[in-house]
Amino acid sequence: MTTAPGLQTTQAAAPGRTVSIVGICLGVASILFSILTAIPGLICGIVGVSKGSRLGWWAIGLSVVIPAILISIAVANGGYHVGYHR
Repeated sequence: MTTAPGLQTTQAAAPGRTVSIVGICLGVASILFSILTAIPGLICGIVGVSKGSRLGWWAIGLSVVIPAILISIAVANGGYHVGYHR
């Protein structure tokens, strides 16, 4: 089977791409579960970067930035929760 020049029939995924995507999902899930999913997301991102996947940097960023934003919002509100009246 021949293909046109410049076209590939299959493209091998970068090693670590799957673990990086899992890290991104865990980083996004940290919106709901904060540190419980942020730490595994960070670890998956580091593994992905070490295997050569650039998506690992996204996993690291999301796993650090989202919990940091949520914690800073909680601190700025003085720990105020819905239903809690002083």
